Amino acid sequence: MLDPITAFAAAQAAIKGVKAAIQMGKDINSITGPMMKFFEAKDVVQRAASSPKAGFGKSDTAQAFETVMQAKQLDDAEKELNNFMVMSGNADLWQQLLIERNNIQQRRKKQELLDAKHAKARKEEIDELINWLLGGAIVLTMAGLGLWWLSILGGAK
Repeated sequence: MLDPITAFAAAQAAIKGVKAAIQMGKDINSITGPMMKFFEAKDVVQRAASSPKAGFGKSDTAQAFETVMQAKQLDDAEKELNNFMVMSGNADLWQQLLIERNNIQQRRKKQELLDAKHAKARKEEIDELINWLLGGAIVLTMAGLGLWWLSILGGAK
């Protein structure tokens, strides 16, 4: 997976490729590759923005500004793609793209919630098993000490 800085550069390069193809009068089929690269890179940048990590040598404000500016540039580029799709008579294709993207995001979020729920349940099961094993070890140790003590008392007679 790309880091956010590389992803942002990849998104910008993909947009340049799309713009060049549009200027040369290419049809929608010839720009699908760069469009996919753009959306993949945009998703990486957006995920990184939603879970920021402290940047080395950057203040929180500088990091927030950089994130906001990158998001704005990518949103502007997406609006340009939308305009191209509408102007080229492919508004329905753009709408289908947005609907499918929303469906995929909803499925992914639902799966992430399920995965987190299953991981929590699994951790609870493991914790319970460890507690039972430790309890059993304590009981066996106490029983062994009791038998040892009884053998000492029985041997002292």
